[in-house]
Amino acid sequence: MQADSDLLARCRKNDRKAHNELYRQCFGYLLVICRRYSNNKEDAEALLNQGFLKIITNLDKFKEEVPFGSWIGRIMVNTIIDQFRRDKKRRENMSGLEIDEVHSMKNVDFNEASQNLDAEALEQMIQQLPETSKKVFNLYAIDGYTHKEIGEMLNISDGTSKWHVSHARKVLQEMLKKTMHNMMTITL
Repeated sequence: MQADSDLLARCRKNDRKAHNELYRQCFGYLLVICRRYSNNKEDAEALLNQGFLKIITNLDKFKEEVPFGSWIGRIMVNTIIDQFRRDKKRRENMSGLEIDEVHSMKNVDFNEASQNLDAEALEQMIQQLPETSKKVFNLYAIDGYTHKEIGEMLNISDGTSKWHVSHARKVLQEMLKKTMHNMMTITL
């Protein structure tokens, strides 16, 4: 994701047409990030709009030597984490932070299963993870944050971050096992 320096200069001057053009250019890239952390398209678009506002208001801090896509991606992830923190108390009160028990998995070849599934199916499985596990898994496995960084962002310990990644993997393996079983049953 690159942005024209002339377009960015016009955005810094508060040119509404330039803002709209930049929004259209960034929309797809940022929506992919937001969808990984949201349960539905509407929530993802709301997060995208919050993040884009931060991007526009902080354009004067953007340094040309940093890839624009990396810069806006980081702002978007930080926006998502900020929203997660704001909603944390509400979610805790509503859900009691109940985590489903997952039976341990044996003899599941994650690589074999993932080769037989498309990216959209895997994304749908990730969307089914418990909210906190989904966020931690995305931050760790997809965005490349360390457990320490995740812990600082979400106000949890490194160990809790590791547990959520492990839990997410187990749940995903169970989903993959069921999907593979269904695929094998259909082909027989």
